[in-house]
Amino acid sequence: MTEVSEEEAVARGVTLVPMGAAFPSAAAMQELSVQALADGAAGRLRPAIGQTFPLERVADAHAAIGARTALGKTLLIT
Repeated sequence: MTEVSEEEAVARGVTLVPMGAAFPSAAAMQELSVQALADGAAGRLRPAIGQTFPLERVADAHAAIGARTALGKTLLIT
């Protein structure tokens, strides 16, 4: 688990939800989803790419994901 200060979260426009807190309502989740999709379309979201594999090594990529040794996203490069 990663510790994030409230100040850092606010500076990044992130809302922290304490563990064990009630889930947001369906309307709030829809609003958050719409915002996330808009941010993604605008290029404001960047996935953490942990490793890349050439397409020929797809089995190695899958094994890394399955073994949970992959940090971030795993990309296959063609």
